Amino acid sequence: MLTNLRSKIIGSLAFAALVYFALMLYADAPKLADALAHWDWRWLSLTLLAVLVNYGVRFLRWHYYLRVIGITQVSARPSLLIFLAGFSLTMVPGKLGELLKSVLLKARYEVPVSRSASIVAAERLTDVMGMVLLAAMGISVFPLGLPALFITFVSLVLVVGVVQSRRIVEALLGWLTHWRLLGRLANLLWNLYESAYLVLRWQPLVIAVLLSLVAWFGECVALFLILHGFGLEANWHVLLAALFIYASASLFGAATFTPGGLGTTEGSMTSLIQLLLGASATLAAATTLLVRVCTLWFAVGLGAVALLMLSREGVTVAVLKT
Repeated sequence: MLTNLRSKIIGSLAFAALVYFALMLYADAPKLADALAHWDWRWLSLTLLAVLVNYGVRFLRWHYYLRVIGITQVSARPSLLIFLAGFSLTMVPGKLGELLKSVLLKARYEVPVSRSASIVAAERLTDVMGMVLLAAMGISVFPLGLPALFITFVSLVLVVGVVQSRRIVEALLGWLTHWRLLGRLANLLWNLYESAYLVLRWQPLVIAVLLSLVAWFGECVALFLILHGFGLEANWHVLLAALFIYASASLFGAATFTPGGLGTTEGSMTSLIQLLLGASATLAAATTLLVRVCTLWFAVGLGAVALLMLSREGVTVAVLKT
């Protein structure tokens, strides 16, 4: 598994290099380097602080969800390390890194993966709902794509409504388990649903969506600060644009199976910055590069540190060898 995982990460890093090389060509590399050199680097600490707010609030949601499904034996420190460690495999294709948290819980606390995997799914669902709301706030002054955002949000509400209807889900699972392949997964599907039912009840859902709003607002603010560092005026127009641009680009990236949303996120963010703020290709690309370094790659670095700390206890070694 170690060899297979290593090859996937190397492949993802090569793809990332290709994406950023294409972005450099689009922006004109010499002009891009000049723009980055003249960015006001005094804003870097506040930018990273805004990103850390995102991670901190998302950890609170993760730890809250553990309590919701009855996993009370995990104290705050190991819970934080496990949460952050999930970022370390962001560059593994197919969102496999998301399940690392569940695998680590299984290795350290014997919590079935099927039980905690529902938290990972609920995190992604509430992330999408939070970003849709942020994008809707930003679109209030930019009438662009509002129908698509509305349809996406309504669809998510319908999914939650179906999950909360035990009669519908039990009938659906009963029908699915009659299939030979799915029948073998019956216990896994039932365990996953039982946990999903708990975390997607209306009270936990509302709390989680509110936490998602605060968390992702932090990274929208990071984009706003980076834009200000390039000389854009700090006003409500730019802030609302940052909300829509970051949330929409993140949603586009999440809709793909590329690691970390590579390619889709960078392309959509660069295009939206040009479209909504009238920025040049160079400024838009420079902003996108800084945002991705301060969000995606900063997260990968923190995840690697957390994984290293867990490895001192032999947890991650056991996981990677399975």
